Amino acid sequence: MKKAILVFFILLGIIGCARTWMYQPIEKFRPAGTVPPASVCRSCHPDQFGTWKKNRHGSEDRMSRVPVTELRECEACHQNTSAHAADPKAKIPAKIAALTKTEQNSICGKCHYNQELFKGRAINPHDKHGLYKDVGFEGHQQQLSCLDCHSGHQGKSEMLVRIKAHICYKCHTGATVTMAIFQPFSYLTFGKACQACHAVHGGSSGAQWARMGTGVCVICHFVGVAIVD
Repeated sequence: MKKAILVFFILLGIIGCARTWMYQPIEKFRPAGTVPPASVCRSCHPDQFGTWKKNRHGSEDRMSRVPVTELRECEACHQNTSAHAADPKAKIPAKIAALTKTEQNSICGKCHYNQELFKGRAINPHDKHGLYKDVGFEGHQQQLSCLDCHSGHQGKSEMLVRIKAHICYKCHTGATVTMAIFQPFSYLTFGKACQACHAVHGGSSGAQWARMGTGVCVICHFVGVAIVD
């Protein structure tokens, strides 16, 4: 019986993860003309170059999966780098922070929405925390940008703008109370267990049920279970 239940949840997870969505081929984003290597930008932007080299975007090994070599350089996120390098004062690229959230997401989505590149780890822009549409938080509507949680330069491996749970608490303010009451250990360790139950980038209902139906909830919510009993 136990084996049958285990097989059921495994199949449910596989079915739930087998999804696809519309995305543009990576070749479509190949910049026109010659793109200067990041080392050219280093002379004027040493701090930005240094932080970039320390995270995944600056890792030659990780970026080797991107078939368009120009998108392994600063041009992947910052437009017109060749013109800017030729005339720094006259050709200043638009600041990413000044772009709309949809424009910011389009920059990240060049690679991260692409299922050919990231397979099951690709981001579906229409899932939970949908990045192209409004989502509701605490009774309000707002649009999220990838850069609300992630940084293109800081954060090293996960490239987060701050501690995981503190990112969640920014919108899910009620979680600070429930976490402190029902999950004090997780709360005191900055809520690093949030992702044990919640898929940050969303997922299908099948995948979510597979995630939530394994009994892992009881590990953290033991206080609530004791009260019910």
